[in-house]
Amino acid sequence: MEAILQSPALLATLAIGLASIIYYLAKSRPQNAKQLPAKMKRLAVLEVPKDFTEFSDFKNFKVEVEEVSVPVPGPGEVLVKMVAAAVNPSDEGDLKLACKGRPEGVKLPRVFGREGSGVVVGTGSGILAARLMGKKVGVCGMDAGTWQEYVVMPAKPPGTCSLDQNVPVETGASFFVNPLTAVGLCDVAKRKGSPAFIHTVGNSQLGQMMVKLARSQGVTIVNMVRREEAAELLKSLGAEHVVVTSREDWQEELKEKITKLKVSVAFDAIGGDMTATMMRLMPEGSTSVVYGGLAGGLMNNIPVVEMIYGEKKVEAFFLRTWLTEGGMLRTLLRIRSSFALTMPALGAGGWAESQFEDCRLEDMWQMMCRSPSRTKKLRIRMDM
Repeated sequence: MEAILQSPALLATLAIGLASIIYYLAKSRPQNAKQLPAKMKRLAVLEVPKDFTEFSDFKNFKVEVEEVSVPVPGPGEVLVKMVAAAVNPSDEGDLKLACKGRPEGVKLPRVFGREGSGVVVGTGSGILAARLMGKKVGVCGMDAGTWQEYVVMPAKPPGTCSLDQNVPVETGASFFVNPLTAVGLCDVAKRKGSPAFIHTVGNSQLGQMMVKLARSQGVTIVNMVRREEAAELLKSLGAEHVVVTSREDWQEELKEKITKLKVSVAFDAIGGDMTATMMRLMPEGSTSVVYGGLAGGLMNNIPVVEMIYGEKKVEAFFLRTWLTEGGMLRTLLRIRSSFALTMPALGAGGWAESQFEDCRLEDMWQMMCRSPSRTKKLRIRMDM
């Protein structure tokens, strides 16, 4: 001990170490914003019909905006005051699955909603949680339950992700699903060696993002739309190749583009007969990648002989699978590189900007039931 006291260097090292420990302990303690309310509102699904056949069946759900206690974050978690929450097709898919009792053991009442944005107003213990206190964040998860005023989430990506602090927090309501899917689809096409690819829902929110992203990623997209007005919209965003499926000769036009642009990958969010049509039009060795089922839960009329002798494949794209393939380190690197592309582009004029139709929590269900195909994404604003 005497030797330590006589060594200034050792004393300085011990002092720095002790200060670091004190700082870590102080910063990692649970924190709460002042004047947090005791109660909050949430949109809860109380009962679901036994089966789901069409969009109008959402009217048969029993839902209620109810008042419950504000949750408390545990170790490594944060409490987020939600500002905005998106209503995605994947949320509608979760509601349909609940009618079939899936995932196994699903319990009601339940709050749905996979993503949204808000501000961290409380933390459990842990330095990761403490670093997010007061920050604008996006939240995302299969069971996030964003259709409520406060949510508790893990203090690490992808559960909770710091947004660009210089843009309005509500712009991050769709920070995850669509922007990262756009990056993922472009990555899959490039890894499969296809210099161009087909996208069957070109005028969707995702499709519009991909048109704006494509050039910077060195890919060419053949966009498919149903209406002439949609084609004009995509062209105004910079799309070079648009096929309108309401035209009688659309398959011949698409076939010409496939040959000219050497397309070997098609991304299909429709399913039904469309996947089979894509396979028939595509060359030998091509891949049809399904990532949605707008036409229902089945793919029809798949040409088996062409699959066998033409070595044509059908694959599925699931965002979580793409993000997590290759282990934890690659997942972290992929998330980091993807966010480097998407986060700066969420604001007005950015390629990842979403077009929203805003509503109150109390009005969301009625508005969702009213329109199965809207041009803008429905967004719940908790501050309305």
